Amino acid sequence: MRLWVTRTAPAAHETAARLAALGHSPLVAPLLVVRPLPLTGPVPDHTALAFTSRNAVVLWSAQDPDRTRPAYCVGDATADAARAAGYTDVHSASGDVRDLAALIRPDAAGPVLAPGPARPAADLAALVGGETPVHTLAIYDTVEADDPAPAAFDGVLFHSPRAAAAFADRHADTTPGRLAFAMSPAVAAPLEALGFSGVRIAARPDEQALIDTLDAQTLGKPPRPV
Repeated sequence: MRLWVTRTAPAAHETAARLAALGHSPLVAPLLVVRPLPLTGPVPDHTALAFTSRNAVVLWSAQDPDRTRPAYCVGDATADAARAAGYTDVHSASGDVRDLAALIRPDAAGPVLAPGPARPAADLAALVGGETPVHTLAIYDTVEADDPAPAAFDGVLFHSPRAAAAFADRHADTTPGRLAFAMSPAVAAPLEALGFSGVRIAARPDEQALIDTLDAQTLGKPPRPV
């Protein structure tokens, strides 16, 4: 199956390698480009970190040498990136931002710093609430890429609501007869009104579940248990 991989690089190439190993033909054409942002003021005091993406881990770890603070991560891939960057106390929510908030709420002992995108998909501080303050810090932005859509594809993989929204803005006319595979209901929302022959949603907000959904569609395999 010819599959358009829309996520940002370099993660898009990792996804493409997984798809190729399964016999698919991946087409890497990111819909978004990550642009680092300079720090423009003092960093708020904090005793722990919260990461909502691997991009946040990579960019923040390049600016801050401290690896001793607890790192709360939205998913397992982000947690793996934190460990690879040298963080020694890493916790994974294995889900989405709501799961991350639920992980932080009873566990973090003090202010949490969440370095991440300038336009986050959800308000982590509001979701955590309670007595644990969460300070967000914009360290990167994602902007729409200028690359055209692949000439021929059978399906599209979407990892984020921003990518899905960018697709809806620029490529809605390419959907007839093609399938969309979305990592979560929030990712699928911008796609539902388009002309896809089907929008398939992963059982969990992680890439393995997304690939399981793809396998269930193309190979007739049952999804893995949630």
